[in-house]
Amino acid sequence: MQELLSSLESDDRPVPIRAAVAHLWFESIHPFSDGNGRIGRALVEDVFAQDAALPFSLSRQIEADKLGYYRALQAGRTVSGGHIDATPFVLWFLERLTAGISEAEAEARFLVARNGFFLRFPGLPPRSEKVLRRLFAEGAQRVSEGISASPFAKMAGVSLATATRDLAELEARGAILRGTEGGRSTRYMLHLSLERNEQGQLGMPLEF
Repeated sequence: MQELLSSLESDDRPVPIRAAVAHLWFESIHPFSDGNGRIGRALVEDVFAQDAALPFSLSRQIEADKLGYYRALQAGRTVSGGHIDATPFVLWFLERLTAGISEAEAEARFLVARNGFFLRFPGLPPRSEKVLRRLFAEGAQRVSEGISASPFAKMAGVSLATATRDLAELEARGAILRGTEGGRSTRYMLHLSLERNEQGQLGMPLEF
């Protein structure tokens, strides 16, 4: 552990490489009977924090590819030419960082879309607003699927006829757009669009 700490102080490689090697080394030493994974992830956060904190959860990215993580740990401990070649683990680590950045960007865009929607359509009927906020709470995929009268009725706890009237009112306000389906299968999509700032510039694309 002392060698690890000393090496971290003198390591001048790019932060992602330094964090990956530090994690690999710590997990290989495995100094505790329990909690090595959590502390190893905290070590990564600490290395990044010395330059700029990670804008996303690395733990979530590791969990998303747990088998790949264990394979990369094992592969990164292979002795080659009298030394340990950490390349496989570093490459896996960089891939997860890239995935984390993409995911964080998508989440940011989604939040911008949600906040922009309610700013563009203030004063929605409480019942309808509750349903729409629930859609956003269920995530980007659910929002992209839109909503029809039946699920609206279930979420709002009202009859199908009332849900249909509520949806018609939201459509009249421009908050939702009617799909091409007809009858009971009619689906409405939330009206998400680009907004211009005070300088007339378009904001983030709200695609997700």
